[in-house]
Amino acid sequence: MNNKIYFVLAILSTTVICFEILSTRVSSVIFVSNYAFIIISLAILGIGCGGLYSYFKIKINEKFQEKITKYLFLVALSFLFFILIVVEFSITDFYLYFILLFFPFFFAGIIYSQIFKKFSGIGFRLYAADLAGAALGSVCSIAIFILFNTPNAILFLSVLVFFTAFLISPFAKNKNRQAVIISAFILTVVVFAIFGKSEILGKITIGKFDEKDYYYVYPNADKISRIVESQWSIFGRADLVEYSNQDVVKQLFIDGAAGSQMYRFDGDIKKPDDFLYSMLMQHSGSIPLLFLNDYEKNNMLVIGPGGGKEVLVGLLDGVGQITGVEVNPGFVNLVKKYSDFNGGIYTDFHNVHIEVEEGRHFIKKTDQHYNIIVMSLPSTEQLQSIDNFAMNENYLLTVEALNDYLNILTENGRLIFTVHNRWELMRLIITAFEAFNKVGISGHLALNHFMLLEDDYAPTIVIKKNAFTQNEIIRTKAVIKQLPKGLPKVTYIPYHMSEAANTPINQVLKLVNSNPGVLKNYVNENKYNIEPCRDDSPYFYKVNRGVPDDYLWLFISVFIINILLFAFPLYRIKAKSKLSDKRKIKHLLFIFASLGIGFMMVEVSLFQKLILYLGSATVSLSILLSSLLIGMGAGSFYGKGFFKNDLLKRVQLVSLLIALTGIVVFLVYPLILNECLVLSLYIRALITFVLVLPLGFLLGIPFPSCIVFMKENKLESYIPWVYGINGTMSVLGSILAGLMSMISGFSVAFFLGLVFYLLVAVLSMKLKRV
Repeated sequence: MNNKIYFVLAILSTTVICFEILSTRVSSVIFVSNYAFIIISLAILGIGCGGLYSYFKIKINEKFQEKITKYLFLVALSFLFFILIVVEFSITDFYLYFILLFFPFFFAGIIYSQIFKKFSGIGFRLYAADLAGAALGSVCSIAIFILFNTPNAILFLSVLVFFTAFLISPFAKNKNRQAVIISAFILTVVVFAIFGKSEILGKITIGKFDEKDYYYVYPNADKISRIVESQWSIFGRADLVEYSNQDVVKQLFIDGAAGSQMYRFDGDIKKPDDFLYSMLMQHSGSIPLLFLNDYEKNNMLVIGPGGGKEVLVGLLDGVGQITGVEVNPGFVNLVKKYSDFNGGIYTDFHNVHIEVEEGRHFIKKTDQHYNIIVMSLPSTEQLQSIDNFAMNENYLLTVEALNDYLNILTENGRLIFTVHNRWELMRLIITAFEAFNKVGISGHLALNHFMLLEDDYAPTIVIKKNAFTQNEIIRTKAVIKQLPKGLPKVTYIPYHMSEAANTPINQVLKLVNSNPGVLKNYVNENKYNIEPCRDDSPYFYKVNRGVPDDYLWLFISVFIINILLFAFPLYRIKAKSKLSDKRKIKHLLFIFASLGIGFMMVEVSLFQKLILYLGSATVSLSILLSSLLIGMGAGSFYGKGFFKNDLLKRVQLVSLLIALTGIVVFLVYPLILNECLVLSLYIRALITFVLVLPLGFLLGIPFPSCIVFMKENKLESYIPWVYGINGTMSVLGSILAGLMSMISGFSVAFFLGLVFYLLVAVLSMKLKRV
């Protein structure tokens, strides 16, 4: 059975991690976030609860093989049950979704804890097999999109675990039966390879939330819409939607949100359809192009062109060269595929070039300078209020991002950014003030770099690299007078503050013009969060100040649960065990708790930081997990050679090394990764993988060392419990990391995680004296 245990652990960890990452893609379609940090926490919570359950309820020494087989079948069934229920019953309830998601991790936790308990003497090898499988799963979660869509991928994971259970079951004792099982599995893989992208189970339903543009493009949009085609990728599900009430515009959505129009166009830019042109001019982001001379329109960069609206506007307004940078390959593929409808805007114009890449990365590596940079954020009627709260990070609208954009503008170049509402416009203005302040342009001088179209539907800001000149403003005012009525209005232009429309934003700008120091007070006293958004805490859409109430209650609830899980069994131990064991268990509990909190705070902070460098939450999560897990697996296996005869000294010194290495990671790695932004995603991913590996190696040593210490001190019966405590405390660590990132930034969260490793060093030193 020993050799089979390594196989079981590797397969289980591969599928569990793969399922963990794939479920973030499912949740992104259903809800308004991928909930990556919650799913990571839920996975660890489920595994931890499985460990605690097995400690109190399962005696598995007898018929060990049969019971492990049983729980493997339950893992496979829970995978299958999850995706069938979600798809067939159109689950869009948050709580029901996460209850369904909990069970695979719970059953996996039972298997993990019992294997580590029974085979604790080879804990290092088991931990290495566990982590190697998890690393493989994190990589496979990216590769799997080449073969399958997400529902089929989860279905395949279920099949894989089923076959694993059969292979280790008593049923497969003879070689003939093993051959039958393996042959059946190979046949299943072939079938999945052929039909992997087909809608075998059906489509995952888009949840009806305010932020889901899919439901609000038209009244009763869900009743008149039809999803023509979908394409899955690591960036989400791209849907092309057409409507029964008109055939002029199709919409592209990513996970039901970020709606982007694709217009019917005959391809003739010299004689465009009048109705089409008038529709395009109804968007506030189209108006600023009318103010430019021909020499100011030599080239244009569109960040996130989606269905091609901004590209089409540029073509019709005579822009020379147009580059679109779209992060989602599904959007690009669909626009190219439906060129007969859209006039081939991505395929048939020699002056249009579309890059599939993340915007910040493209800007970092380009040596081109642009007259115009356009970014039109998705706008829906539902997002016109400021009552919504988005936890998703956005690295496109930070102080550092604006400085990057300004760096690649020509001297008289312009940024044209369209946002959802006036609150976002105000926050973007404040962020732009800070960006200009970093280059020595402060206060009222920055006002001469702005132009505003404070439209009710989707306001637009124009930010010019050099200040607008008086002549440019005179020419702009002349063009404004000639514009037809009904178009979005220019509400602020430099040097004419007295003529500016009496809007709340203009009232603030007037105060800044007379007294630049008032801006800081206005930001501090505003009831909403309009502080400059930065890369270290890139929650641009975080409307309210401080920590959201639901997030705070989540932290309090998980904290109370951890205290109960910690205290109640400890009370039972005090009643039963001898004094020396009580003291050891007490110290070990605090060590395992600190390892759980510290690890998750470091991991979550690194995960968020790496999104900036890798351009995708899914890629960031996959590369980080694979590097950490492979490094931890190696650390678990080879770490047993450090201080063989003094396990606690090993834990103490390695914990100190983790803290020191973390400081190096924080100070040195950003410098390296910033320089690497000019490289391709594959090269960046490889470099990131290698850089994280040493930290992973060290992180892999303390946990199994403590497990072996418990074995040597005849405390192995408590292993499932401390395993569970480590897991539940990890959930607390991930929530604490998110909380700290909103208050002080991810850097503070990362260093707080390192503090917990210093605490492990202190506790291990005290344990040695017990």
